Amino acid sequence: MIGQIHADGLKKLADDGEIVTVAAADPSAEAREAVARNCRFSRYSADPLDVISDPEIDAVMVTSPTVTHRELVNATVAAGKLLFCEKPLAPTLEVVEELCDTVAASGSAAQVGFHSRFHPLTRELHQVVNGGDLGRPMGYTLRDDQYWPTGQVVPGHSSWRSDREQAGGGALLEHSIHAVDILCWIFGPVRLVHALTRRVFGYEVEDVATVMLEHESGVVGTVLTVFNGVRGREERRIEVFLERGAVEMTTDFIVAAAEDSFLVQVPDRQAVRADLSAVRERHFEHMGIERRDFVFYPYAADLAWVRAVRIGGRVSPDFEDARRAHRVVDAAYRSATNGEPVCL
Repeated sequence: MIGQIHADGLKKLADDGEIVTVAAADPSAEAREAVARNCRFSRYSADPLDVISDPEIDAVMVTSPTVTHRELVNATVAAGKLLFCEKPLAPTLEVVEELCDTVAASGSAAQVGFHSRFHPLTRELHQVVNGGDLGRPMGYTLRDDQYWPTGQVVPGHSSWRSDREQAGGGALLEHSIHAVDILCWIFGPVRLVHALTRRVFGYEVEDVATVMLEHESGVVGTVLTVFNGVRGREERRIEVFLERGAVEMTTDFIVAAAEDSFLVQVPDRQAVRADLSAVRERHFEHMGIERRDFVFYPYAADLAWVRAVRIGGRVSPDFEDARRAHRVVDAAYRSATNGEPVCL
């Protein structure tokens, strides 16, 4: 699914002359046909190593199931290619640490697919919380929910995400590592984690998790993440409480989603709802995005990656950001298993 979304983004980048699309790979002929419908490449292969080793290729985007990332990231780094890898980086923290160390040692420009950072409302939240006008942040609550991304719930969907060996975890790792990255980005590193998980649908990975986080800054918060049976639903809502205000944000991964909302409350005044069109336009202009015909926010992340690596600039979010988020998620799983808080 995410590979098809990125393929659409790459088509737009190719149409605008930002990149040349050389080759795409997938073991599934059906998936290769879908990629070809979304983005025209010069050639297609069943073997991703054929693509990575191709001397015509400068940069590689990995959007395959989580368990495959280790081989593909290592091969890309060894080939000296620029890299974009979707989240999560790996099913286990041990492998994540290995990959992050490998990328760091190589000095390669490697971006991770935390595309929620490119959502205009998330960027607006970052500015409001860290701007200082409302005082210091005190605490937050975040709720992440999505339909179960598996074929047993959504006919025709791939089902690897409900398999622990392939995915490593469920709602928390596969979906809400986005939320953990956002929280670390806005409130700083986490020092204490306490979590509970459930498996209501009976798969090998959790579909419900609740996590209490304490940041090094002293900010405390809670996360509730849910994979449910409501096909078509995918929403994130966060409420942040500061010394002199409160902020409520609701988002989706779709541009101009119906559920988008941004509200700011200050003392003794009515809450103000942001002009969402104006917020989007301001942040798109700041990010240098000229198109307005994209549907999903990964396009913005793809564009940022391409422009950064072309000029030799720093990519963001990078593998160190991913390492930080993965350590928090791993601590949550250990806490849920042991029934005790875990210090990072």
